[in-house]
Amino acid sequence: MQPCLLIALALLGTVLISRSALASPEVEDEEDVTELEVPEEYSGCRGARDKQALGVPSMPGTATCRYVIISRCRSFRRAQRICARRFRGRLASIHDSHTNTFLVLLARRHTNAGLVWIGAVSQPAKPFPSCHWTDRSPWNYSRWVRGHPLPGRRFCTALCTNNGLWRSVRCKRRLPFICEI
Repeated sequence: MQPCLLIALALLGTVLISRSALASPEVEDEEDVTELEVPEEYSGCRGARDKQALGVPSMPGTATCRYVIISRCRSFRRAQRICARRFRGRLASIHDSHTNTFLVLLARRHTNAGLVWIGAVSQPAKPFPSCHWTDRSPWNYSRWVRGHPLPGRRFCTALCTNNGLWRSVRCKRRLPFICEI
């Protein structure tokens, strides 16, 4: 890894985790996977109780969010399955601006895509679509681009790596994605 990137990650309070153990048939190339750990004070991740429910041990008194960035493009449904089966997690849910900004920066560094899947879904409802996180966490933050979420049908949500705004995208589109584990 480049020294400048290591310094930037250290300043952001992240720790790079070994990627060699992450190879799987679902993700064909370990180059497609980057796993990072985010201290709780920087992120809006859920507490230690929730992390244990996902099978991720946490140190006493500290809860951390760990994210896996998968650069290989998959549909929303396939991305969800990979997060659940391979990493025992879910597509990332975002509950504050710090986490949103952090994930935008990670996605920029580890993919060359303009959009990445996050774990939000919108359902048609009147007068506005209703939204929820696939991990069933509270819907307490959003950062939609103007005019979104789109009405009229079920859409999945992608995080734009250029401006950090969220867009409604057809769920069958293939994009890189972020798992929260």
